[in-house]
Amino acid sequence: MTKVWAHRGASGYYPENTISSFEGAIKQSADGIELDVHLSKDGYLIVCHDETLNRTTNGKGFIKQYDLYELKQLDAGSWYDKKFKGEKIPLLEEVIDLIKGTKMEL
Repeated sequence: MTKVWAHRGASGYYPENTISSFEGAIKQSADGIELDVHLSKDGYLIVCHDETLNRTTNGKGFIKQYDLYELKQLDAGSWYDKKFKGEKIPLLEEVIDLIKGTKMEL
């Protein structure tokens, strides 16, 4: 059986590796989502493809240099489209909570 995995969520329609992107993948009935995880300075599992913040947020530098509070202040949506301004970088725990109760695989 062929399965469809959403690469960084529905990243063709939403900013990658964000809750919006993962919600989009659920709406599109993907079988699973592929995501990337990095550790914050204070040990939280942060969902972001790159090890740096530069490309997909308004932050600069390595994720591991920031604590969770600092990371949650960043905008992870505007780089994709201004309508996603204010989108936050999710924790892995938030993504797991989102897909609980669905048939989606991680």
